[in-house]
Amino acid sequence: MRSIRILGYTASPLTASQSFDGGVLNNLTNREIGTDKTGEPGNQPPPEAIIDALERVRSSSDFVHSDRLRAFITYIVKETLAGRSDGLKEYVIGVDVFERGDDFDPQSSSIVRVEAGRLRQRLEHYNSFDGRDDAVHISLPAGGYVPKFESNQTRLDSTIPDRPPASDRMKITSVLAAVCGIIVIGVIALRVVPSVTPIQPADPPSAATPTEKFDAVAVLPLRNLSGDIDQDYFSDGITDALITSLAKRLPLRVISTRSVLAYKDVDTSVASIAKTLSVNHVLEGAVIRIGDRVRITAQLIDTANDRHLWAETFEREYTDVLSLQSDIVRRIVASLVSEVAANDKDASKPTPILTQAAFEAQLKGRFFRNKMTEDGLKKGLGFFQKAVELEPDYGLAYSGMAACYCLLGGHGFELIKPSEALPAAKEAALAAMSLNNSLAEPHAFLGIIRLKYEWDWKSAESEFRTSIALNPSYAQAHLFYSFYLEAMGRKEEAIREAEEARLIDPLSLEANVNLGWQYLQADQLEKAKHQFEKTAELNPDSWGVRWGLGHYHRRKGDLDSAINSFEAAIDTGGGHALPYSGLGYTYAISGKPEKAREMIAELDRLSQRSYVSPVNVATVYAGLSDDDQVFKWLEKAFADRSRSLAWLKVLPEFDAMRADERFKSLVRRIGLPE
Repeated sequence: MRSIRILGYTASPLTASQSFDGGVLNNLTNREIGTDKTGEPGNQPPPEAIIDALERVRSSSDFVHSDRLRAFITYIVKETLAGRSDGLKEYVIGVDVFERGDDFDPQSSSIVRVEAGRLRQRLEHYNSFDGRDDAVHISLPAGGYVPKFESNQTRLDSTIPDRPPASDRMKITSVLAAVCGIIVIGVIALRVVPSVTPIQPADPPSAATPTEKFDAVAVLPLRNLSGDIDQDYFSDGITDALITSLAKRLPLRVISTRSVLAYKDVDTSVASIAKTLSVNHVLEGAVIRIGDRVRITAQLIDTANDRHLWAETFEREYTDVLSLQSDIVRRIVASLVSEVAANDKDASKPTPILTQAAFEAQLKGRFFRNKMTEDGLKKGLGFFQKAVELEPDYGLAYSGMAACYCLLGGHGFELIKPSEALPAAKEAALAAMSLNNSLAEPHAFLGIIRLKYEWDWKSAESEFRTSIALNPSYAQAHLFYSFYLEAMGRKEEAIREAEEARLIDPLSLEANVNLGWQYLQADQLEKAKHQFEKTAELNPDSWGVRWGLGHYHRRKGDLDSAINSFEAAIDTGGGHALPYSGLGYTYAISGKPEKAREMIAELDRLSQRSYVSPVNVATVYAGLSDDDQVFKWLEKAFADRSRSLAWLKVLPEFDAMRADERFKSLVRRIGLPE
């Protein structure tokens, strides 16, 4: 048993309720201070400054009412200053700080891990607010219990040249997505209030020299420092808006929201993230909203050279913060590519004034829409509708409505009858474009409506191209364009667009599965298999991977493996009707007609709960060679204007009936080009 008991305040040279005094420091020198795994003894602040910082933390509003956290931070700082940081283990802390007995088992009790998480979050909040001007910042790096002491160069001179200030070096996931995030909401800012507090007294970010090359940027999820998970919609929504705004204005790839959200609340190094996403610049940030005020800190990091290019802190009234977006985005752009900043037309565009309630509703709509689930899409749709009720001229909210309607009724889920969902989607997309024709999203979704519902092939391609021109880093537009090119039989072009979508959205299951599918449609079977297997590394439980491999095995003639893959896709869930039709068709051509008819019955049961495209049923009948039933169900699909008919020319399941006059008639009525 160790002799120091913090919470019990017994027999300790330093207890949680006491201050450090000179006696504690008599035998401590800079050389003797314990360090964490990332620090260097010679670079630590002097112990007197650390002790002063600890007292400020302990007496702050973040800690003064929490004896447990005061005890925790006092203990780990004392032990580190005494050179005993190696002993800061979970068992020892549980016994010494939280008064657990000698039989304390960290595997069965998470008290130390939970309290460490609370302490880490409180320190980040304190360092961003009340303690932002302290000479020394104390933080608790993730993955351990050894505190980190950093000199704040705005208050304490550093002997290390070019060393970023402490607040710049705070946990990377807590710094820049926010600043830029809250500020980069494209079309939704309010009033400007000129109140900017730099973290460092450095000059404004300098433009890149002509010899520097910047290929890609990732904006990591804005860290929510409020401690309230109900505020995640705010931080995630701002991150999404930041990505969209930067993607429109930077001549380089900006990684999509879906991929960066994979790093939300994940303890992964910036270098590792940059390598995985194939980027050489990372924007990081943190935001906290208290009442009517918002504070954001941010930094831009050149990961190739481990260099901080830009860092700043902003604080505003909630209704004022968004007006900073143009200035901040322009400064970020200028720090990367000077010639873009000089010709940045978007920088001078006025930003509309919105009510707080409408803006909040739009952010919540984005938050739920990005979950890409049936429930998320329906909730998102409700919030977008609320936003346009409050602000009838809110183009971005109309755009979100169009996306939700399309995703529910004409893409992926197809849970709503197309004739019910897609006219509403079209109306919302056209409204968004009339209010703000610089938005890429409504053009992409109008293109999918033209493709899957109106069968207006020329207009569909035009909308996809327009969307990509407005935002070359909009992965959804590249994905949709690959669908169009596949339907037109332009296989190599479809693969190129699918590859571009995956580069922008490298962790997206949809983008990765689609690339495998496009290889499959181009008869590049081994590339397809490789892509599906790579995608399985992202998510071993993906129904889409199993579904794709089912098609691969079937085309290779391995029907047993195909059946196994389709059955696994059904067991995994999430694929709605597609795995059932794939399995039914495979059963049919395997000489198992009764099994195939069981899948038709399953599709019928699914249709009692939500819309099922008649094309799925026609596909199974095609495997059974029951042409009359095939055309009966294809005609039903034609009456519904089912999305799948757009691919009628390239679906191999219907190859055997292409000479049938009924098939030719259907192709003509759909208007598919020869």
